[in-house]
Amino acid sequence: MVAAWRIASVEAAKAWAGDLRHRFKVKQADREKTQQLRHARLDDNHQAELQRSEDERKQAEKARENERRRIKRAHAELKKALQTTNESVGTYTTALFINLLKGEVPPETILEEINKLDRHRLLLKELQGHPETLSGLGISINHRIKDWRDPLREDLRELAKAITSKTEEYAKVLSQHQGGS
Repeated sequence: MVAAWRIASVEAAKAWAGDLRHRFKVKQADREKTQQLRHARLDDNHQAELQRSEDERKQAEKARENERRRIKRAHAELKKALQTTNESVGTYTTALFINLLKGEVPPETILEEINKLDRHRLLLKELQGHPETLSGLGISINHRIKDWRDPLREDLRELAKAITSKTEEYAKVLSQHQGGS
């Protein structure tokens, strides 16, 4: 009977040790699984952070490119407005003189001059749209012209000076953007 007790106690000890080994393996597997999940979560967070920083970099680059394009368009529009303004200032005296002659001289004799007057009016009409277009590009041009059909020469000269200064300013900004890109 003592031998049976010993055999039973040895078998019980073996069962207990086997159960203990099983519990240890289960806990170890759980720890490994938890650690794998933690590492996977850290990897996912790291990947998400990398993606966020890449998206931010792309957005910043896109914003720089859009600003460069806006500056380029604004500079081109300023150059066009400056050319139109300078030409309208140059044709102002001729247009004023032809306007005076129109009533006193037959139109057939001064047809070429009438064409110059029409060109001056066309320039003024074109010039009227430039401040609005420039405003859409973020450039404010201050002027005192109220009646675009018959502006004063001084007002046209002031407008030309304002456009010249803005053109020079945007030329510098454009060269900086092209130099920095």
